[in-house]
Amino acid sequence: MESREAVLEALSAGKKLTSTVTGLQYIYIDGKLHARHGEKNDWSSSALCFDNPPSWLNLRD
Repeated sequence: MESREAVLEALSAGKKLTSTVTGLQYIYIDGKLHARHGEKNDWSSSALCFDNPPSWLNLRD
């Protein structure tokens, strides 16, 4: 994604974002960031923050 704001906007809109590096998917659930590996059903709370460019530049919807 182009910016931290674009990531936060997409997540707030309910989109699932996928890391092109790790393959992890990210989504907001109840206003908190969650992640899962691939297409597994279980979402886990994620500690990922979007404070530096590498954390958002590799995310795609």
